[in-house]
Amino acid sequence: MKAGVLVISIDRATFDFIKPHLVLLRSDDTVYESDYNDAISVIEKYSPKFVILHCGYDLHSFSKLLHQIKIPVIALFDEYNPDYLMTAYDLGVSDFITKKSSPEEILTRAMWILKEKSYIDNLEDSRTFLQQKGFIDEKGFYSTPFDAFPYYLKKYDYGTLILITGQDNLEEKLVASLRDCDIKAHGHGKDFYLFLPDTDIDGAVSILKKLGGGSIPPSFYAGICSYYGNKEFSALNSILENALSVAIGTNKEYIIIDENLTPRANWIEKISEGKKNFKLFKQEFNKMLELVLTPVFYQVQTKYDGRYFNTEIFQQITPELALFKIQNETFNSEFRLKSSGFSAITIDISHDKKQKRITIDLNDLEPKTLEVLLEEFVAEHRFYVEELC
Repeated sequence: MKAGVLVISIDRATFDFIKPHLVLLRSDDTVYESDYNDAISVIEKYSPKFVILHCGYDLHSFSKLLHQIKIPVIALFDEYNPDYLMTAYDLGVSDFITKKSSPEEILTRAMWILKEKSYIDNLEDSRTFLQQKGFIDEKGFYSTPFDAFPYYLKKYDYGTLILITGQDNLEEKLVASLRDCDIKAHGHGKDFYLFLPDTDIDGAVSILKKLGGGSIPPSFYAGICSYYGNKEFSALNSILENALSVAIGTNKEYIIIDENLTPRANWIEKISEGKKNFKLFKQEFNKMLELVLTPVFYQVQTKYDGRYFNTEIFQQITPELALFKIQNETFNSEFRLKSSGFSAITIDISHDKKQKRITIDLNDLEPKTLEVLLEEFVAEHRFYVEELC
């Protein structure tokens, strides 16, 4: 079928003006003509690739017809009018020209619309093919992330991955909140995987907020990690599943587990800058504690909970104090972490009456360091309990 361009106007002079500017699009292209009354029927009959819609001085009729056109539109004005132009863009025109535009400008804008339309058509053809093969559904979700994500991860230098689960209408909210370039896939049950290309952690968190974040109890749980072109999806999936497990276990909307941001370098810089502003320092410090401590505390608690008879493991993180506690009928142990000035954190460890203090430089606050300290704390607790027996 020929590409076809439809020029819509009530003015014969407009057709005579615009047609000579379009003859170089392609040798077999056809330029159709229509007035406002017959425009929709002409579009349905010839299926042009795009429309040039002449506005003239009848903005009302122009706006009414523009609402009905579902293909790309270039608005044509007799002369530049900012009010008309703003109205046209609000109604979704792809571009605009005036009768004072040069032949080169008119042709360039028309060719650009054709290229964009060709790209969209090819994308839709690919989507239709994938739907027919069962790889993707009508809402754009891939059947599994393992089918699609390895391909898309290789296409981008960086981005953010999310594994999210939640309420029954989460799928609809994701469709409304994501961009066309964002990749989405079904997981197990009500789980969904998302890959946000060229998007950092903060951008991913903003997406979660658009989904209705902040409700109590949380309406969804999510695990988040960054991608910088150096991980296989299977490894990233393990990180995401771990982060989601921590989020659910600690009743938090989302948990970030990110090897590249432990702690995030820009947070360290913000904390350093905040030395002159104690309030800013506390805000950034608390963010870092949540990023670093929550996953470690939860993982260690899960590892040892229920392994010792009549023993309970309790952990809590607040802006004032992070507490990890092991207790039974005869012996209690506590691991207390809090900030100490602007550059260090203090860890107070007690095993009943036995106490010791550890001070760590803020820059050394990493998950591995805390994991080692907690493992030593658990081992010490076990040693003292066995000593009593």
